[in-house]
Amino acid sequence: MTAPVIRQFVGTIPDKGQAQTAFDTNVDAFLDWQALQFAPDLVAFGTFASNTAAALVAANLPSLTGRALDAVRVNAAANGVEFANVTAAGWALLDDANATAQRVTLGVPPIVSPTFTGTATAEMVRLTSTRDASVSSTEHAFQIGLTDGANLRFDGNEILAVDNGAVATFNVNRDGGDVYVGHIGGSQLVSLHGQVIINGSDFVASGTAPLYACRAWVNFDGTGVVAIRASGNVSSITDNGTGDYTVNFATAMPDANYAAVPAKSRELRSWISLYDHAVGSVRAAMGRTDDSTTRTDDDLISIAIFR
Repeated sequence: MTAPVIRQFVGTIPDKGQAQTAFDTNVDAFLDWQALQFAPDLVAFGTFASNTAAALVAANLPSLTGRALDAVRVNAAANGVEFANVTAAGWALLDDANATAQRVTLGVPPIVSPTFTGTATAEMVRLTSTRDASVSSTEHAFQIGLTDGANLRFDGNEILAVDNGAVATFNVNRDGGDVYVGHIGGSQLVSLHGQVIINGSDFVASGTAPLYACRAWVNFDGTGVVAIRASGNVSSITDNGTGDYTVNFATAMPDANYAAVPAKSRELRSWISLYDHAVGSVRAAMGRTDDSTTRTDDDLISIAIFR
């Protein structure tokens, strides 16, 4: 930069002996002259300072060519700077005022009402809400489906089916395979309340007396080679001789204190007796009433076991 030129003020130098009016006029003229003389030099000095600063910055930066819209960062060695490629999406996030605006830019819904798509993978998801699920509840722990449509609601010990604010049918594996409740071979108590429908038919009992299920049953032909027509929990029939059969259970009874109910064809003067109760089988004998010692085969024999 060229050094400022020292110029001589051509006006009257203010003197303390001057009258106040003349003194003020001369001071103002001197200040105006000084501003005019040094203004070009101040501008030149500002330009010089700006150019010097730019040169110093440029000397410490990589080449700017082709680095439009990139960001500058300190390198890994912390001894210089480098450019980082920032995409348009990245700059859009950097330009956002806060996290809420950034979520809008990303198309992410508010945390208070998130919507997920695709497959979510998590090692563990735990919902700790203690709110009860009901037809009118809005703060239950978990829900599948729309509130104004069909949905399932969950809380700590209940799954509730709801359809637009009203109770709905709860289907378990409706279009799938077998359904197991409890552990196979276990002793869990399964409690059913209300009306029970089996294969479309009502299974209703009046009063409060308990119901006990048939634990095994069989319908078989005892003539010739014994043949089972139909059965439940019966694995086979052993032919012990004429009019003597052993019904073998597929799954044993809990004990031998069950009730065995026999029936045979409607032939007159005939009898049937069940004995040798065991946890895995029961024995049946039959004959004619006019000959209590001679046993006879029958073509239609039914036995049911209740416990």
